[in-house]
Amino acid sequence: MTLYPIDNVLTDQKINELQDIIQRHADVYNWPALKEEVLASLTENLTIYSTLRDLMSEAFEMMMFDQDGYIVHIDDRFSSQLGYEKEELIYRHYRLLHAGVHDETFYEQMWKTLSHYNMWEGDICSKAKEGTMIWHRTKLVRMTDSLFVSFRIDINDVKNEESRVIEALNDDYAKVLQQLMNLVFRVQKNKQTGKYYFVLIEGKLSKKLNINSETIYNQSLDSLVEGEELACLISEIDKVFSGEEVVFKHRHGAHLLYSLVSPIVENGEVIEAVGSSVDITSLEEAEQRVKHLAFFDSLTDLPNRTKLREDLKIGVEKANDTQPFAILYCDIDRLKYINDTLGEYIGDQVIQVIAKRLKETLPTNSQLYRFGGDEFVVVINGSKAHADRVSEATLNKIKQPINIHGNEFFVTCSIGISFYGEDGVDAEGLMNHASIAVHYCKMTGRNNRLFYSPKMNNMYNDILFMEGELRKALYNDEFELFYQPQLDVATGEVTGLEALIRWPHKEKGNIPPSDFIPLAEETGLIVQLGEWVIKKACRQHVEWVDKGHNPIKIAVNVSAVELQRYDFADKVATIIEETNMNPTYLEIEITENSVMQNTEDCIQTMKALQKMGVSLSIDDFGTGYSSFGYLRKFPINYLKIDQSFVKNALEESSSAEIIKAMIQLAHTFGLKVVAEGVEEQPILDLLQQQQCDYYQGYFFSKPIPSNDLEKLLYNQRAV
Repeated sequence: MTLYPIDNVLTDQKINELQDIIQRHADVYNWPALKEEVLASLTENLTIYSTLRDLMSEAFEMMMFDQDGYIVHIDDRFSSQLGYEKEELIYRHYRLLHAGVHDETFYEQMWKTLSHYNMWEGDICSKAKEGTMIWHRTKLVRMTDSLFVSFRIDINDVKNEESRVIEALNDDYAKVLQQLMNLVFRVQKNKQTGKYYFVLIEGKLSKKLNINSETIYNQSLDSLVEGEELACLISEIDKVFSGEEVVFKHRHGAHLLYSLVSPIVENGEVIEAVGSSVDITSLEEAEQRVKHLAFFDSLTDLPNRTKLREDLKIGVEKANDTQPFAILYCDIDRLKYINDTLGEYIGDQVIQVIAKRLKETLPTNSQLYRFGGDEFVVVINGSKAHADRVSEATLNKIKQPINIHGNEFFVTCSIGISFYGEDGVDAEGLMNHASIAVHYCKMTGRNNRLFYSPKMNNMYNDILFMEGELRKALYNDEFELFYQPQLDVATGEVTGLEALIRWPHKEKGNIPPSDFIPLAEETGLIVQLGEWVIKKACRQHVEWVDKGHNPIKIAVNVSAVELQRYDFADKVATIIEETNMNPTYLEIEITENSVMQNTEDCIQTMKALQKMGVSLSIDDFGTGYSSFGYLRKFPINYLKIDQSFVKNALEESSSAEIIKAMIQLAHTFGLKVVAEGVEEQPILDLLQQQQCDYYQGYFFSKPIPSNDLEKLLYNQRAV
């Protein structure tokens, strides 16, 4: 709609123009009698109009607005009473004058009545510029489809006492807003210029951001921010005024803010944006530290295994026949002996020396990673011959004598090599074949380099044998569950258990889960194995309760393969029903990497489990993606800090810092924290200082069979 200044419509200027037109044309067409009659009539009506206008101005305070609620005219008397210049109100929404006395229902009913009867009468409270409230007895009249006029009479004396009460309430409301730790704000829009204006900014954060909440009222956004910060803010508020609710991060000087802004809709139109902001600068910095620790090795500051996987995925996508690359899997020979004889402190220094030598030897077209305790991986661009020359130079560099604290010793290295195209075209195949090559190299004498060959696969016959044994063990129910207690850090009370599977093989003895769980995942037997674990844990819980023991939460580990299955939640529900287990005492542990696959399906599965009453936890946190964004997104209850950080917390300051950051950030998201691998009192003291919630580890008990656990819990609770 085109807006015309109302002063050009309601003054006698138009009538004067009409008189001039009649004067000129009447002379041309020789209409003297008509001319005199029309001019006399116009003059009479002009006099009547002028008198009526003066009387109305004395009797009423008048304002006009369009069908969208934007002010197009206000008389001097009304604008003066409100403390505004007329220019400050023209083309601004009448919501600017709202005093907060009337709710949304009041205005909706007002518009409904006005639309139906072309008129509305009632008392309206307006807010003056300095904040005081003024009551008017108001009559609203529809003049045209797109123009409305309000006639107001000051009834402030009548409403004075009510105003004082409301002002007192508003004063209390303002004080509450001022005490909020975050920032709250309201933004309105000038319909003619399109500019946005602050009508409220409060909260303690405003002081931290050097925002004067008293002077910012009715100021445009560019009075507060500029440049890229202003462009970002305008872009997001544009979305709000189009009807969206937005959540976004943005800079304000040195601070990083996280803001939520929502639209206020009246009569189908957004008339205001209301938002709040929280300072996440320290949170972002902590997340960056955690992210660095998750993708880089703390000892050598080299990219770690997780970073290698990410880079290999990209490298494989970009690779082609003209740009081949090789993977060099470097395993330091017998580093364990150094750790056992000279201690892990010396062993760590050896690792640092090896890392330095590798960096000095490798060409610029390569990337070095710390893959594990004594393992490094090199991704190198170029031909097979180039990879062979580099691996030979690496062996020669590493085997030079090492002097640490007066000790001189020699270290060698075994290198397995896989080449893109010949040995695989995906990251998994290339890494698997390089791993086979390095293991074959170690079995044939160490201190050597070998390219992968298919004949090396013969060494994996044992794996095939173990797969058959695994299937028989499932059929014959040869597995057992051991339980490791979880304790309250503050009180020392046992509050939960983690169920851990064990395989006592008749010929090979106890086979560790690290040997058969990966094989179960690869062959698909993990689904049956996982069901067995959950069912066994539930039955054991019900058995204890039937014996008269207090119910206790039991946590079971679930692999990524199980979590990705569409029917996993249904399987759990069936087991709970069959065993008569109370689902509130069942906890499902999932790894952080598993929840990053098929994210949306995972969310639905996790929500279904949580709806049953089952608790959810992220296991081995810090060893995978370690993104705090998904802590907000996924419906989890607990976060378990991986034991690699816990065990090294006293020797490595970085591990202690990451534990502190994890606990603080988890608590920020309302999660409880469990520390794994607690083996000594100083570690427990550290966890108490950082207000960790629960712990488990050999300090209290190793994983033990159900009968032994029953005795332990009985004795522990009796004490």
